[in-house]
Amino acid sequence: MLFQQQLQSEIAKVKSAILTMLSQSEHLAHIKLRDVILSSQNNEWLDNGACNLGPEYQTLVNRMTKLEAAISQIEIGQYGYCCDCEEAISEELLKQDPTTQRCEMCAKHT
Repeated sequence: MLFQQQLQSEIAKVKSAILTMLSQSEHLAHIKLRDVILSSQNNEWLDNGACNLGPEYQTLVNRMTKLEAAISQIEIGQYGYCCDCEEAISEELLKQDPTTQRCEMCAKHT
């Protein structure tokens, strides 16, 4: 699936960016988290990372959360359907952002 490959590719980029930032940090907690990230699946460290990383990581953590949610939706067969009305999300919207959770109509009302 095209979107799954795109999502996986972006997950790798975001994970790499987080690891780079953690590698440049001298904080012991960051060094430990880097080691956890290197030895675990994304969903295993993401919640921990979201709670223990500073605001400079927030954009990357938020994006990773959205990417992981989209992968989970693919795994359960719900990818591409609006989380509010359950109608199909247009391919155009998914091409713009493959983590899109809402159709155009519902997105206007949130």
